[in-house]
Amino acid sequence: MKEKAYKILSSQLDISHSKAKEMIDRGLVSIHGKRLRIAREEFDSKTRFQIARNDNKIIYDDENLLVIDKSIGVESYALERNHSCKLINRLDVDTSGIILLAKNNATLKKAISEFKKQSVKKLYYALVQGKLCEEIVINKSISTSRGEKAISRIDKNGRVALSIVKPLRILGNKTLLEVEIKTGITHQIRVHLASIKYPIIGDVIYNNECRGARRMMLHCYQTSIFDKVFVSNVNIDKEFGLEGY
Repeated sequence: MKEKAYKILSSQLDISHSKAKEMIDRGLVSIHGKRLRIAREEFDSKTRFQIARNDNKIIYDDENLLVIDKSIGVESYALERNHSCKLINRLDVDTSGIILLAKNNATLKKAISEFKKQSVKKLYYALVQGKLCEEIVINKSISTSRGEKAISRIDKNGRVALSIVKPLRILGNKTLLEVEIKTGITHQIRVHLASIKYPIIGDVIYNNECRGARRMMLHCYQTSIFDKVFVSNVNIDKEFGLEGY
């Protein structure tokens, strides 16, 4: 007998239908290694779904600054509300990694100044389609349309955006990259990599050919600010499913 996915998940986890729908919408639920995108999609009633890691970890905490290693499926503003702090930087729901929060206005103002001076160093891991063998600097302006969801695009009249892309490992027809962003435009890495024909695996907005991955393969693994370096504790091989390579 077939049943809607959210009802199966509700029974599997003993949660409400609305909570099950929310988990699916946030990209936390997968089947056979592929993210489930439609809560009303029908499956055999005995189907067992896999649930993504959702365990934010505090990696630094003092009187001024809170640093969290964010899981996928978590909104940045939810961390702001939950910890009664102000966001210094944001990550997309589908992006995991280092989030900075200020505990007072003085720290927030100081952080904003550091970002404006481009003194903050942010490094990401991205797993992309295709074999990229050489370092690339992507200097393409981006504009963003904001409706129900934000959508960005390359636009010569948009905001300046600069990304430095370094290949780390070629894995079959995929490449693990390190990406440093000098600017912080919405969806910058995702749009820049798609624009050079190396889209991020699992990106359901900018990669039409690869919607099946269990998550978007983008993780902020290191951020440096205020003469401090904060590094994610996530094992990226395990997180991106690269152990067999």
